[in-house]
Amino acid sequence: MRSRNRDDGGGVRRQWLSLVAAVFCCQPIFGAVPDTVFDVAALTATPLNPRTLTSTESGGIVTEEVMFHSEMDGEKSVEIFALFSYPKGAKGLPALVWNQGGLGRASTHFTHLAARRGYAGLCIDFPMPGYRSTGDYPIVSGLELTDDLRRAPIYHGAVALLKAVSYLISRPEVDGEKVGMAGSSWGGFYTTLMAGIDSRLKAGSAMFGTGSLQLGNRWWDGSGWDNKRDAAFRERWRTSLDPAWRLQKASTPIGWFTGTNDWFYWMPAVMQSYEMASGPKHLSLLPNWDHGLDGEVGEQVFAWLDVHLKGEPAFLRVTPLRLTRVGDEVVAEWSFEGPRKARSAEIILSYGEAGNWTRRYWITLPAELKKGRCTSKLPSCDLPYFISGTIVDTNDFRYSTPLLRAPPGEFGAAGHKAMLDYNGCGMWGDFEEKQVRYLEAHSWACPPISRDAKQGNQSAQLKPGGKTVLPPIFFTAGAPQRFSCFLKGANATSVVIELGGNFDGTPVVERKEFPVGTKWGEVSLQFTPPHVLSTDLRATISVPDNVPVLVDAVSFRPNAPQ
Repeated sequence: MRSRNRDDGGGVRRQWLSLVAAVFCCQPIFGAVPDTVFDVAALTATPLNPRTLTSTESGGIVTEEVMFHSEMDGEKSVEIFALFSYPKGAKGLPALVWNQGGLGRASTHFTHLAARRGYAGLCIDFPMPGYRSTGDYPIVSGLELTDDLRRAPIYHGAVALLKAVSYLISRPEVDGEKVGMAGSSWGGFYTTLMAGIDSRLKAGSAMFGTGSLQLGNRWWDGSGWDNKRDAAFRERWRTSLDPAWRLQKASTPIGWFTGTNDWFYWMPAVMQSYEMASGPKHLSLLPNWDHGLDGEVGEQVFAWLDVHLKGEPAFLRVTPLRLTRVGDEVVAEWSFEGPRKARSAEIILSYGEAGNWTRRYWITLPAELKKGRCTSKLPSCDLPYFISGTIVDTNDFRYSTPLLRAPPGEFGAAGHKAMLDYNGCGMWGDFEEKQVRYLEAHSWACPPISRDAKQGNQSAQLKPGGKTVLPPIFFTAGAPQRFSCFLKGANATSVVIELGGNFDGTPVVERKEFPVGTKWGEVSLQFTPPHVLSTDLRATISVPDNVPVLVDAVSFRPNAPQ
């Protein structure tokens, strides 16, 4: 059964559309506000009281368990536990603070990685319940405000990081003028926040996490725009605990490295944070990646720190993308400069109005690269789209332009409704080795693999007598699309396919039963995803007991015939 599509078309939808329009038109939507939350001078002046609990050495890397004082919260003394690693005999090294994804407990993974790269590395236990630090603040419970902002859990995490930087500067192994910070997810959130708060930081490198979360985020708006967080609440958040707004007065170089479809931190927030940063800045966008990065962009996170803390060659710098109309074609153009060698250039393009940030599909198109200038011709279309240009260098590092919204009235052509063809399951739908690695990078479940394939070398085994939920599907909201896959059974049987998900919290599902033979055969299902803010779309295949069934060549394509 299919439930009724929900598209309110009213004030709530207009509110987030207007906010997003302001971002992509590069217009400031709020003025600067003095920082009344963090008194950095006072917070860093309190005694550090450092002590080393244990010290071990392995493979030439020394790792210490340490504690230091963060703050007095009333009568409570907040003490921070951290792991500190450095090459044996080190003196005056550049240093970095690593902030764990999800603010997980400190581990040596990234402190040892830092030491192997020639850094002194520090990773703290945030002052959260059950951790080795004290404080017991529920920091990752959500993006919440309190009447007294100095009692907000996020505030106490920031104070702990201020004192973490103080700790690094106090150590003889560290050059106090070369301290940076990096982190993933919640760790990227805090990296962005601290780049605006702590001028002692000389570089920040954020995976996924960003600021400008008043523009929409998973915590508040995962079931559609949350009216409980009204304009006044979002403005108070923006000018107090949000990481982005302080960047307009900060000079700390900062880079953001993210998938275009991150589940928690949406593109409008990333773009506004990038726009607000007044110091050197960088952007890497990985199309159709969610909360994960490939190996090259993961390495680039640390290469950005190497530039600013170790004097490695500067990253390439890209100009914003420009679109011009030439007859029936649209020409995208941008330029770049810098000491690194560019290998190729490409465009990423996603059809549809603002919204569906976590599951919209991004098409990659080649661009011509010549003497520091990049161009690409695009077909006219009367649909709006978002677009970015990317340079790829010889290390496979990515240098992306900010997203630009292309309005159909200016760059479209009446009657040209057809989109470029794509497969919204193309990142995983053939279950080949590279696609399995993509799923693993996101911690998404992959069915068991079979070497009996319709195409390529591999297919997937569906669970007999149960349901298999396939990985997320990417799509263009509001466009009719066709789901198809090839199935093969050990014996003749039937399966039930349910295609759907939650759209701003409302379930929309198509369900159909299909016969399956002992030879590969195609089945298909039509589906039009509604246009909403927050979405997910998956296919679930139910298989009868004791009948092994294989699936391969899964696709979801727009404008496909029935």
